[in-house]
Amino acid sequence: MAVKSAVLKKWIPAALAPAVIAAFAVGASISANAQVQLEPKTPQQVLQMIAGSHVTDFSGTARTTLDLGIPQLPDAGSAGMARPGPSEAGVDSDDPESAGADMLGLLSSLSGTHEARVYVDGPDKARIQVMEEMNEQNIILNGSSLWHYDSAENTAVHVTLPESHHQAGPPRHTMQPPTPAGVADHFLDAMGPNTDISVQDDTRVAGRDAYILELDPRSEDSLIAKVSIGVDAVTGAPLEVVVDAVEQEDPAIAIGFTTFTPETPAADRFEFTPPPGAEVSERQIPKDHLGHKDSERFPDHKPGAKDETVEPDSKDIADPSGAINGTGWDTVVVVPASQVPEDLAANELLNQLATPVEGGRLLHTSLLNVLVTDDGRMVFGAVTVARLQAAANDQ
Repeated sequence: MAVKSAVLKKWIPAALAPAVIAAFAVGASISANAQVQLEPKTPQQVLQMIAGSHVTDFSGTARTTLDLGIPQLPDAGSAGMARPGPSEAGVDSDDPESAGADMLGLLSSLSGTHEARVYVDGPDKARIQVMEEMNEQNIILNGSSLWHYDSAENTAVHVTLPESHHQAGPPRHTMQPPTPAGVADHFLDAMGPNTDISVQDDTRVAGRDAYILELDPRSEDSLIAKVSIGVDAVTGAPLEVVVDAVEQEDPAIAIGFTTFTPETPAADRFEFTPPPGAEVSERQIPKDHLGHKDSERFPDHKPGAKDETVEPDSKDIADPSGAINGTGWDTVVVVPASQVPEDLAANELLNQLATPVEGGRLLHTSLLNVLVTDDGRMVFGAVTVARLQAAANDQ
């Protein structure tokens, strides 16, 4: 089972999905630079800066660190965990053990610090260059053309995106590379009214003056201690996001730029021709594999709305993603047993990482708890196990 970002988005809570996918795609302890003296601003003014930012063309070096306190995993070789290459992308395995091994391999790859060069020219042109020792991974989007090149294997996968890609509209749509702006947007959208917002000491991020906006959850159940967003003082663009977990000293997630230039990259950055001798394959992506916005999957759920359980759109019976229980930092997703992937529910390797708790088995990280109930449902969120159990019992 090759793990696709669209699949991850479907099963990871909205507030965490972009951060986790960012770590997977780019693969960040972001340290603050020397303090600077900027014009004082209120939290509302900094929020207005972010809302009014229209940086759609930029380039820079992005660094991502993920430290979720994931327990020691079985040896990759003994578990048969091979990193899926481009030629295997999108091929699902019928073997639950193989599928679980892929998931464990994904969890292993998420941890640590990774760096990439990012180039963006509007909504339809983007390039990510990820360096891995002497090898390089390239992802190039140019209109409806999407390339993935792996220099280690000398393989290239070319995907022609469906027409819906061009109708996506907003600059930050599903095919754009993960950036601090995208991560910040999701946390700001999901925070709800139970949040203390403040502006901390000014600093420099990626060599640029920045305000630090801090979000502190007022929740006894949240695993998130605080979220710090570095906001460019000139453009209003988020330059870094640092997420601290309740249970650990080091940041759980940090994604940010170490260099940032808000200018249009050269056009040839988005051109790609496979090198001589490369193995090239062509793919097509069905429209329904591009993912859905949370507002489309849960149209009745609004940030800060009354705490209640919202069922998915009845028109989407063929692909119900689950039910949302709660709001803001306390949001929990309850996935019915019929929609839990069999390769996850029945996999022995994953079960070894789970701890028996009242009502089921718990897979725990510093920012995400997943409860697989005795009746086969999957209940998860960035909350305590007690909160998951209450949601499972609809309390």
